[in-house]
Amino acid sequence: MNWISLAFRNLLRNARRSITTIAAVALGYAAVNILAGFAAYMFASIEDGHIYEQLSGHIQIWKTGAREYGGTEPEQYLITKDEYETILAAAAEDPRIVLAGGMLEVRGSIDHDGIPAFFFGQAMVPEEKETIQERSTALRSVEGAAYEGRKLSSDEPDGIGVTPGMAESLGIGIGDDVILMAAALSGQMNALDARVVQIADTANEAFSNRFLFLPLELAQSLYDTDGVSCVRIVLKKNDDTDAVTESLRRRFAAGEWEITPWHELSKLYGRTKRMFDIIFGLVFAIIAVIVTMSVLNTIGMAVVERTREIGTLRALGLKRGGVVLLFGIESALLGFIGAAAGLALALAVEFGVALVQPTWEPPVATREIVWEIRVLPPTLIATFVLLVLFTSLAAIAPARRAAKQGIVDSLGHV
Repeated sequence: MNWISLAFRNLLRNARRSITTIAAVALGYAAVNILAGFAAYMFASIEDGHIYEQLSGHIQIWKTGAREYGGTEPEQYLITKDEYETILAAAAEDPRIVLAGGMLEVRGSIDHDGIPAFFFGQAMVPEEKETIQERSTALRSVEGAAYEGRKLSSDEPDGIGVTPGMAESLGIGIGDDVILMAAALSGQMNALDARVVQIADTANEAFSNRFLFLPLELAQSLYDTDGVSCVRIVLKKNDDTDAVTESLRRRFAAGEWEITPWHELSKLYGRTKRMFDIIFGLVFAIIAVIVTMSVLNTIGMAVVERTREIGTLRALGLKRGGVVLLFGIESALLGFIGAAAGLALALAVEFGVALVQPTWEPPVATREIVWEIRVLPPTLIATFVLLVLFTSLAAIAPARRAAKQGIVDSLGHV
């Protein structure tokens, strides 16, 4: 009879205690991986929100000092038409880049039926805007589309999108005409007619009442310029962000250009990731302690109950190392079976959430979205191995204590 078969039969001798320990391991394993799956979804949501929903892209290229500038001469920090075309040419040479699009920041006043309101907004080529936002997967709205009306299009150069908060405060509906006013770069006031073709959600609650989406051509006419504030680059793979950033930095002079990856721009992502890393570490540590104590209790009780059996095995020639090995295998079996049951439970919960598609409204979002628990194979494997290892190590102390007892003392144990 081999060691594993013997250890398994020993576990069945007190099935109730073994089942209790297996349940503790299974629940602990499932809890850790469900939390890890939800944390991965949170990170993906913040990432998608920043890169795609807010049109920030994976990498941004600005003139040095432009992002911090708040003075009255913004034209000196705009990327000129020639510089923009140079950046587009460099992006076209890199197969890792999906899109490089210019963005012009706009500030001014919007007037509807004599009611004015301040606005700030972003202007891009409409088709480039749609290409970026369509890549978002983690922030799926309950209603499906994130806007009412129709897509912005270059075929409607005066068509703009407003946020729900602004539409409500000004009484704007789809098809309404508005007047946009802003100070051109020359210093003179400029006014243009526009038509609302879209009422669009944003991924950020702070933008809901004052934000506009404009076609780049319309915004450039309003500001009387052919430049852009920055170039936003979207990649095929998020993992290429740092490599492409370094490649662009080598190509463009550091003193003249700021080339920044998304994770340096999104402070929320860094803070949230650190918070969840701490939470995950604490939860795993607590569960590891609970599982270890459960196994210690199970093996400790088994050692006490089987002291005479241990003495008999020693009398038959089993060495002390063999006693430790036997209880170690029993403990490892508890961990393995428990982790396997926990794996099945975690996958069942993740499948159930994907099937039901529950919704929630994150703290910074303006709409209800479908939340997920993501399957993370590396985390599933790592926690499986660690829990089996912890349960195996938990048996060493009581098993060594039992093995050190004299054979006569063990046989005479009552």
